[in-house]
Amino acid sequence: MSIRCALCGREYDVTLFEFDNTVNCPCGNVVSLEHKEIVELEEEKIQEIKRLADKIAFLIVSTDYPKIDIEIEKEKFKDKLTKFFPDKSHLYELIYEPRFQRLEEQFRG
Repeated sequence: MSIRCALCGREYDVTLFEFDNTVNCPCGNVVSLEHKEIVELEEEKIQEIKRLADKIAFLIVSTDYPKIDIEIEKEKFKDKLTKFFPDKSHLYELIYEPRFQRLEEQFRG
């Protein structure tokens, strides 16, 4: 199991945090094992990803937003997903892109 730095996303093995030790990350952040903070931070990231995906779906379904602008929003979303969850960035192509394509086909022809 690893603990991720809240600022840069660098991961540290959980065994480094035995006996309430902390790690000074190269980005300047002090990383410590505080489960509550980690869970809250991860939940905030997940909620932001959900909001961005919902925004793109809304733009496709309920607006006449130009396709090029939707593509720009999708790229921003992909970048944010990669920033928040670098080890899960491949999920964009598996989950979100097919969803957006299906919505475009269904609602935009």
